[in-house]
Amino acid sequence: MPTFKKLFPSQLQEEKIYLVVRQHWVYFLFKILVWLFFAAALVLFNRFIPQYLPGLFVDQPGQVVHLFTQVYTLFLALSLFLIFLFYYLNLQIITDLRIVDVTQEGLFSHTISELHIDKIEDVTSQTTGFFGTIFNYGNVYVQTAGTVERFEFVAVPQPNAIEKLILDLYEKNSNFAKEGQEGT
Repeated sequence: MPTFKKLFPSQLQEEKIYLVVRQHWVYFLFKILVWLFFAAALVLFNRFIPQYLPGLFVDQPGQVVHLFTQVYTLFLALSLFLIFLFYYLNLQIITDLRIVDVTQEGLFSHTISELHIDKIEDVTSQTTGFFGTIFNYGNVYVQTAGTVERFEFVAVPQPNAIEKLILDLYEKNSNFAKEGQEGT
């Protein structure tokens, strides 16, 4: 018997996964570029400041500056790890029965929200901005009357295709529901 790998805790064995979506790579790259700006600031500080302010690196001020650069480096490493972790662990899963939104909120907390396909009231895709239009990424909003009024897929690739997939699954599920009611 083949092993069954679950992507989310309540996944059923017979549930068919149509799409697993993460943020678009351009959005991820933008976060990496911001990180590189702060890393470059540290490199430039270590390269040029000792030449122009040599007194800052001796005795007690030198120890404080050294401590500051070490803590700054530690925060840079931690932030790079968190950027990758949040990119990898924040995902939306579209199955034949439901939409699952897994949101990593911190290192030790995450939220999993589920929306059954037959509870959908409206689906909207939105592409804005120059980069969103060029690289085809944007937001998808799924409206429902449940406790979570609106599912948001932020900066996902091909938002129009995701909207169409969700609407097609809704149509398919609503047809099955109608056929089941007519048969009884």
